[in-house]
Amino acid sequence: MFLLLALLLLIFVPSPWNLVGAVVSGFLGILEVGYWHRRMRHRKVQTGAENLVGAIGEVTEPLAPLGQIRVIGELWQARSSSELPRGTPVRVVALNGLIVEVEAAEKPPVLPAQ
Repeated sequence: MFLLLALLLLIFVPSPWNLVGAVVSGFLGILEVGYWHRRMRHRKVQTGAENLVGAIGEVTEPLAPLGQIRVIGELWQARSSSELPRGTPVRVVALNGLIVEVEAAEKPPVLPAQ
């Protein structure tokens, strides 16, 4: 964004301020790129089946044995070995094409209000 601003300053601002503004904006642009590179360098990629297996979701349409679940903010067609009602927390154990295999998961403990 700053690099675009530097270009616009070179074109539309009278001399010598166009050079001063362009240099400052260019420098800020380089700092911005460095900041985002450093911040995102060690993040794990959050896509693909590797991320889906082991994730906890919730049943949105009863599984008997086929139904739907919501996991990582997405709706998936799911299959379970047992019937599970709506609202049941489930864990994804496998991915077969576009159908996820799930099993019932324990609800996370609810901490008392303080």
